[in-house]
Amino acid sequence: MISDPAVDRFHRLYYDRAQTTWKNTWWLGTAVQKCPLDLWVYQELIVELRPELILETGTCAGGSALFLATMCEIVGRGQVVSVDIDPRPGRPVHPRVTYLTGSSTDEAILDQLRARARGRSPVMAILDSDHSREHVAAELSLYAPLVTVGSYLVVEDTNVNGHPVLPEFGPGPREAVDAFLAANSAFEVDESREKFLMTFNPRGFLRRMG
Repeated sequence: MISDPAVDRFHRLYYDRAQTTWKNTWWLGTAVQKCPLDLWVYQELIVELRPELILETGTCAGGSALFLATMCEIVGRGQVVSVDIDPRPGRPVHPRVTYLTGSSTDEAILDQLRARARGRSPVMAILDSDHSREHVAAELSLYAPLVTVGSYLVVEDTNVNGHPVLPEFGPGPREAVDAFLAANSAFEVDESREKFLMTFNPRGFLRRMG
C-alpha cells in the first residue's frame, strides 16, 4: 500500500467534502458513490479479465452496477449481479444487470449466486455493503470461494477507521481484510491496483492466487 502524507491529506479533503465530490459523482445520470480513480481500475480489470460474472454486494442507487455493465457491454462479455437489502425503485435497467433483494450473507441469496457462478469463469466479486468488520468478515468467507483463480475479490471502503478517513468509524473493512489475509493464503493484495495513489480501497484489491 502506498503511504504518503500528501496523498492522505488530499484523500481526507476529497472524502470529507462529500457533498461536492464522491457523493456528487454520476455515471450516465445515476449516482455512483465511488472514487473515479477506482472506477478506472475496474475498467482495466474488466478489459484484462473479461469476467463472465461480476458479483456486487451493496447496490445503493445502482450506479456502480450500471458502470460495470457498461464496461462489460463494451468488451462484449459479462453479467453483473448486484445484491442489496433495500429494494430501491428507479434503479437503472440494463440487460447485463440483475438485482437481488436480500442480505448479502443470507443463505437464500448465496444459493442463487452459487448457481449463477457454477461453471462460469472468470468470476469477480466486489464487497460494498455493510462496512462493519463482522459483516465484511462474513462476506469474505462466503464470497472468496466464488472468485476464480486469477480474478479479484475487491473489498470497498477499507479507507475508513483512519485509513486515512473517518477515524471514529471503528473496526471495519480494513480490519476484516487483515484478518482474512492472515488466515487465507489463497489471496494476496495487488498493490499495482493502487497506482493512482488515492483509492477508497487500500489493501482491498485481493487477487486469488490458488
